[in-house]
Amino acid sequence: MALPPEGLDLSHPDTITQEEIDAFHAAYERTGKGRLDSFEFWIEFRPDVLKRHKARTPHYFGEETREHPLPLQLAALHQYTIESFDDGISYEIRNSRSSGARLTDVVDTLSIAWLSSGHAGMYAMSRAAVAYLRSYPEPDIPPRFPPSWGFDPAPLECGMDYSNDDTSSAELGKLLVWYERTVGFVPRNVSFLAKHRPGLLKTYRSRYEHAIRDSLPVQMMPFLLLNHAVVRGWGESMRENFLLGRALGMTDEQLQDAVFLGVLFAGASVLDAVDGAISDLIGT
Repeated sequence: MALPPEGLDLSHPDTITQEEIDAFHAAYERTGKGRLDSFEFWIEFRPDVLKRHKARTPHYFGEETREHPLPLQLAALHQYTIESFDDGISYEIRNSRSSGARLTDVVDTLSIAWLSSGHAGMYAMSRAAVAYLRSYPEPDIPPRFPPSWGFDPAPLECGMDYSNDDTSSAELGKLLVWYERTVGFVPRNVSFLAKHRPGLLKTYRSRYEHAIRDSLPVQMMPFLLLNHAVVRGWGESMRENFLLGRALGMTDEQLQDAVFLGVLFAGASVLDAVDGAISDLIGT
């Protein structure tokens, strides 16, 4: 169970040597991510907790993702931005860069995060990231996304005219048709807004369709929102984004990675809601 790249002998969780500590520090400093206070605490007081925490890492994702870790790292950036976790934002930007993330990939991800974070997340993002992003050192390796993924926001477009504030029944019809065609149903929040606040629905949809602008693969939209829905326990959003991911050509393994990464942020209990919402979709 050892993890040589990070230097910890996971087969002996109750002990830790100075050699292991030095190798662990070197692994994080080598990629520019630095030392994490949360890890340093457990190295000092209970190294077994850190080792058992690290032992779970390979089980969040399947074989396919081991070669393409960037979606998971950007998902962590997305979640930490929503949670207004300054240190996590800073760390995950550097972590994503180590896997080839361009500046535009990071900014597109932060744009998606604002759909759910409110201003609290944006203030945290500004504190944690602006100085680094202004002089972002573009990586010298290609972005480690799955090869079948690509930058093409067009599949998210429903055909509404965002050049004016009018929200006619014909425009709403285009959005409802997009949902039926793409995911097979209309989410209740969409139906509710269409009935009571159609203008709000249209302006939110404009943000959604234009969140990805420069380079992020379109498959990251359902990946990020599926992961966040799992963390929050939002069953219908899980289903919507799982089916959207399928419509965009994502594999079942890639979608499951987004699901099981939710355990990192909220514990295994989040899977109670997953089982009730999308168990019939997983593996079918």
